[in-house]
Amino acid sequence: MMKLLFSGLLVGSLALLSVPASAQRKGGTLGPRQEIGADFTGFYNKPSGGSGGIDLGMPVDIRVGFLTHNKLMWEPRLSFQYSSGGATSYIIVPGVNVLYQLKRGTGPYNLMRAPYVTGGVALNFYDIGTSWTQVSLGGGVGKRVPYGSSAARFEGFFGYTFKGGGAPSSFAIGTRIGLSFWH
Repeated sequence: MMKLLFSGLLVGSLALLSVPASAQRKGGTLGPRQEIGADFTGFYNKPSGGSGGIDLGMPVDIRVGFLTHNKLMWEPRLSFQYSSGGATSYIIVPGVNVLYQLKRGTGPYNLMRAPYVTGGVALNFYDIGTSWTQVSLGGGVGKRVPYGSSAARFEGFFGYTFKGGGAPSSFAIGTRIGLSFWH
């Protein structure tokens, strides 16, 4: 378990170290540099050769988007799932997504009310009595809407997890609903 937690923390730390220092920013402009958010995730998951099911409540995704003035935005994500029903299980999922803004919006970096598409890759670290790792790819479409001084974010997504560690491949389709704050 410690190896699993260390791997997840290492990937998350490396993603945050990729943030340029303030002095390295072009023009030294003031304003938000990151979009920090948390998402509630609900999805239908169907493993190959088995029956599917719906997961709600957990996992919760934590994300940090690095704001830029072009249409691409990088967004490291970290998801954690804990289940104590029956055997205790942990799933830690560090990953990185790229968001492509489809049209110009309003607000910070013209992101509000602007639809986007996203795609990414993640490592799924499982500890359910035994430990294993699987790679997953995903994509989706979403939109930010104003919510006070922050933003509500709605996203539909799909994902495919490759076979690994004795576990079958699986397909997921679902939604993320969350809040974003500008820092």
